[in-house]
Amino acid sequence: MNRIRILKLLAHEKELPVKAISDKLDIRIKLTSQHLVLLSHARFVQGKGKLGSVYYMLHPKLRSEVQHILKKLIRE
Repeated sequence: MNRIRILKLLAHEKELPVKAISDKLDIRIKLTSQHLVLLSHARFVQGKGKLGSVYYMLHPKLRSEVQHILKKLIRE
């Protein structure tokens, strides 16, 4: 469920650092990082280093598909 929450958050934000995702969703930062690594391997999100942090965003090529899937999940 936390991965879906992360995807929903990133669907509304352009990009966020791990700490901000962790804080906004009230998930431990280590667990947040683990979820983001798995989502990155699955190509749902993309991370980039910026100012000493890793910022994550929905994968640009899949952004509209991920948003469509999330809308369906929210309705159910």
